[in-house]
Amino acid sequence: MRSLFLMDDQAGLLTIKDKILYILVVIFLVTFYPGHISSVNVVAVVLLALYSFFLYNSFGEKINLLRRRKEVAAMAVFYLLHIVSSFFSKDQAEGFSWVVIRMPLFVFPVSLGLVYIKQELKERIIWAYAIITTITLLLCSVWAVYQTIAKRDITLLYNDNLTDLIDKQSIYIALLVNLAVFGFGYLLAIKSKLVTSKGLVYGSLFILLLTNLLLASRIAIITLYGSIICAAVWYTIQKKKLKLLGFIAAGMAVVAVLLITLFPKTLGRFRELENTHYQYNSKGAERHFNMDITPDQWNGANLRLALWSCGWELVQQNPVFGVQLGDKLHRLMEVYAAKHFYIAYNSHRNLHSNYLDILVSFGFVGFLLFLWGFLFEPMRHCIRNKDYFGLLVIVAFMLSFIPETYFDRSMGNMVFAFFIAFIVSYREPKVKTA
Repeated sequence: MRSLFLMDDQAGLLTIKDKILYILVVIFLVTFYPGHISSVNVVAVVLLALYSFFLYNSFGEKINLLRRRKEVAAMAVFYLLHIVSSFFSKDQAEGFSWVVIRMPLFVFPVSLGLVYIKQELKERIIWAYAIITTITLLLCSVWAVYQTIAKRDITLLYNDNLTDLIDKQSIYIALLVNLAVFGFGYLLAIKSKLVTSKGLVYGSLFILLLTNLLLASRIAIITLYGSIICAAVWYTIQKKKLKLLGFIAAGMAVVAVLLITLFPKTLGRFRELENTHYQYNSKGAERHFNMDITPDQWNGANLRLALWSCGWELVQQNPVFGVQLGDKLHRLMEVYAAKHFYIAYNSHRNLHSNYLDILVSFGFVGFLLFLWGFLFEPMRHCIRNKDYFGLLVIVAFMLSFIPETYFDRSMGNMVFAFFIAFIVSYREPKVKTA
């Protein structure tokens, strides 16, 4: 833990400017999780962005980096598209409200995305993030256990109840738990000198894996254990330790048994997928994770399918440039009303898909720009440079964007923009040889 406070021997490898950047990143991460100090977190973001843009390196270095990091330019253009779209919206006020919420999509790429972070600082930031996330989830778990005992209600350990202490939605925290697991895994794999106690890391991993199941996010569970299986299979094949495959299969079987026996409410989230039938005008109740499953319910599966059908209808009507950012919600409400889609209309539901939201707002022009700048180009460089941590992080976001609209939430924009910019920042600049 000394390394978290720059009190270890390895801290001497960092320059003064590296230490300042690290401290600002830690302040950003610490202030990110508590739900009631959002204004403090905004100040932390501003300080981090200003330092990265004006003080960490010269503008000449930034221009050289921009030439090699064309995805940063694409990210900036994608954000500028929000401003243009808002001007062309009938409801400009609505459009520009989204411009403000999505500002991190511009701020982090043009600040953190235009510096070069060396390996020592990269490892320390990943370490700090993983430790801070673990401590946060530990505190959330302790509070949830206390509430469970006090109110004698086991459901207070699950889903959004688990993150009640920080007032954050569980589906976003579940993704951040996965990224912390990837971070610890990466540091162990490269035998980072920051890992001075494997017991601390293994204990942290236990907390993170347990809370991953309690948070009951289907996509997060699939992403985490799918990644573990793929990484383990790849390792056994590379190292020709095929006997290890048997242990992997046995481990997954144990996880399945635990899920069925110890986490029945989490299992119920997966059982919802069996019921995908829907009628728009149904007035059935929306299933909560603590409710029994019945055929007449709206659940996480059939509700999303209905919402996606409505969104795709708008895409077909405006395929090139979309319906414009400020008019997106109004147009959705019109479709909901026409279909008598009561549950979506009364609750002003978003599309529950980041990809579909971008398609509806900006058409295929904006959608392709987003894919290339934020996902495909960074991923291509991760594969090329064998940056497996960055690759896992990007894939995790890509999968998470399928069932949720991250860009409709301030924290969704912030965490995504930060990690993509961070992955870009530590990519070593190419040096031309004579």
